[in-house]
Amino acid sequence: MMQRQGKKNAHRMLGKAAIIGALVVFLASLFAMVYRTSAYAQQGEAQHYGGKNFSGWQTVVGDGIYAAPGEAPVSMSDIQTDNLPDYSVLNANIQRRVIMAHNITYKKIIDSQALTAIHEVGYTFRLPYLPSTNNTSENAQTLEGGLFVWDGANTRLDYGAAFQWRLNPWAPDFGKLYAWQANADAGRWQEISYLKPDTAWHHMEIRLNIPAQQATLSIDDLQDTSAFSRVTKPADWGTEIAARLQAEIISIDPRPGNQIRALHQGEFKDWHWNWLSQ
Repeated sequence: MMQRQGKKNAHRMLGKAAIIGALVVFLASLFAMVYRTSAYAQQGEAQHYGGKNFSGWQTVVGDGIYAAPGEAPVSMSDIQTDNLPDYSVLNANIQRRVIMAHNITYKKIIDSQALTAIHEVGYTFRLPYLPSTNNTSENAQTLEGGLFVWDGANTRLDYGAAFQWRLNPWAPDFGKLYAWQANADAGRWQEISYLKPDTAWHHMEIRLNIPAQQATLSIDDLQDTSAFSRVTKPADWGTEIAARLQAEIISIDPRPGNQIRALHQGEFKDWHWNWLSQ
């Protein structure tokens, strides 16, 4: 009987050892998976950014500017970006001068992997007022945005995709949507669709794959699959590799002879930016 009891104890011990061994293997494999995920994230193979507003982004004066005779040149004192809890407001021509001011608000990430990652970006935007020929207090030239990756280290080309919503109510292209087109040159805007000017929220998405030279631009249910662009930039651009997610507005052009002093605003929220491995 003692012999049978010893055998039972031995079986119990072996069973416990097997369970402990299986548990050790499971924990080791789990740790290895977590470590690999962490390592991938550190290497930039899967990075995710996002937020409700543009807090931490930079704001600069863009190139879509004009100052009427007698007006001081357009400067940072003419634009401003306000970050509220749930959205950001881009402002242009805040001093209400006879100028056209260009507000570019952007997030920049310097990372060599920006060239090899698949970028998926998006945000939601709207006009807080309706541009019209009867509105002399608030009016617009454009609302626009996009994603670009500058390859200053190799090709010295700016790769990306961008859209422009034309909003000057006196212009024949009022409400038309354009995509940026460039093939290693200075680039140009190409008409792709029409989006009726209103004060509703609209959503923009861009998927950019630089190695495949592919980009898809979507605004609401409108889609352009030929949005990939390669832009030649001036020689004084840097030598880094940097990606930029941008939101932009341009205040109404007071030419020719229109002395309107209108403020322009655009609201943006819920942005995301995913870097995915190939």
